Amino acid sequence: MLFKTLAVGLLLAIGEIVNGNIRVRVLHHLCGKKRAKKISFFSGTTIIYAIAWFTLPWLSPANYLDCYKIGFSWLMIMLGIDIYFGRYVFKFKWNKIVGDFNPLKGNLLGVGMLLLFLSLSIVFWVQQ
Repeated sequence: MLFKTLAVGLLLAIGEIVNGNIRVRVLHHLCGKKRAKKISFFSGTTIIYAIAWFTLPWLSPANYLDCYKIGFSWLMIMLGIDIYFGRYVFKFKWNKIVGDFNPLKGNLLGVGMLLLFLSLSIVFWVQQ
């Protein structure tokens, strides 16, 4: 199950990277940064739940605990990628990276991470 979890985690990362690129390269210009973040939040959540929906039978978790373990693995993968790219590729300062997780500043990354963690459990529940 670990290989499958990592494989789907990579697929999720690719989907979210594409979503982020569309936000920055297209949506920022069309509707502004603030609205682009909101649109991207919903499209990113849709990507996550679609991938969870279609890969659930392949992952075949036995129970909710398995779903939480997989969700936690996905969360760690995405946090690692987000922090790595933010800090070492884009050279953001730590306060900028931490601020991206603060919904009080209009940033929805923290909420998105919570929904990522819960995604497989919610899909597991819906598909029962």
